Amino acid sequence: MGIGELAARFGLATHVLRHWETMGLIRPVRRSGGRRRYSEDQVSRVTMIVRGKAAGLRLEQLREMFEAGTAGERRELLQRHRAELEWRVR
Repeated sequence: MGIGELAARFGLATHVLRHWETMGLIRPVRRSGGRRRYSEDQVSRVTMIVRGKAAGLRLEQLREMFEAGTAGERRELLQRHRAELEWRVR
């Protein structure tokens, strides 16, 4: 899938996807004729980013979660985020 199709699927501007790519959150599978191509894995990754942002996670936190080596590390990151949200609500 190309960048325009991926952006349209999620109602995003293409520059948002390019920014996420620059941050290392998503990676095109290959560039065909200079064009970005995204796999279904990357579509899933964009879904996680969109949902994470809706839950209040910052892009840096999402990158940290994606780079975490184990489920336990991801769980710890999410627990820290939850504690931060609870503190902010109080």
